[in-house]
Amino acid sequence: MNPEQAKARTRALLNVIETVYELKIVNLEAIIEAITEKTLDSNEILAICTGINTWVALNAATGGEVEIPLDMVNG
Repeated sequence: MNPEQAKARTRALLNVIETVYELKIVNLEAIIEAITEKTLDSNEILAICTGINTWVALNAATGGEVEIPLDMVNG
């Protein structure tokens, strides 16, 4: 997967999280960059976004804004 495809895939997965939890990820671009700098593999992108989804489910209030810690990606 090339970098642009990886960014589009990551954005799509994170947009699903925003839609499901009715919230806005305020650092969306930074998270997309961090993920795609780490990997361009679609399965790894899915795994990272699944972890982010779990973190959002446990830590974010529905209907608001959330800043995802970059440690979720870089840690």
